[in-house]
Amino acid sequence: MNIPDILELLMPNILTVVTQLASTAILFTLMYLLAWKPVKRILDKRSEYEQSRLTNADELKEETEMLNEKANAYIEDAKLQAQETIRKAQEEGLRLKNNLVEEGKQKSQQLVEEAQYNITLQKNKMLEDMHQEIVNVAITAAEKMLQQKLDSQSDIDSIESFIDEVTAK
Repeated sequence: MNIPDILELLMPNILTVVTQLASTAILFTLMYLLAWKPVKRILDKRSEYEQSRLTNADELKEETEMLNEKANAYIEDAKLQAQETIRKAQEEGLRLKNNLVEEGKQKSQQLVEEAQYNITLQKNKMLEDMHQEIVNVAITAAEKMLQQKLDSQSDIDSIESFIDEVTAK
């Protein structure tokens, strides 16, 4: 084999090269028109859709954060209101307790005063009754002594019998 034959084998045929280049160009053109543009449109639409979903997700996230902040504010406000209500109820309970204790003290003081007044009245009545009884006893003794005025021994006997008589009652 000689060198021109080898060169001929190594060198491609120009017609074949041009045909292959032309068919490749036609193939790329058809692929560009039939596949690349529709796929690019589909990908662009998909990208727009995903971007809108991301935007919506960001908006929802912001809205959720805002709602969480509002909810936390409501919770804090409710806690403050509950604490204020509890404080007021405790103050009212303490005030009622103090009022009841004060009323109880006043009523017990009034009952003590009434009891002391009743005791004083009963004591005075007993003293009057005792005084009246002593007067009656003295009068009765004097009457008996006057009735039996015989001698001093009989006066003593008479008084002793009267005392025995009174103590026996």
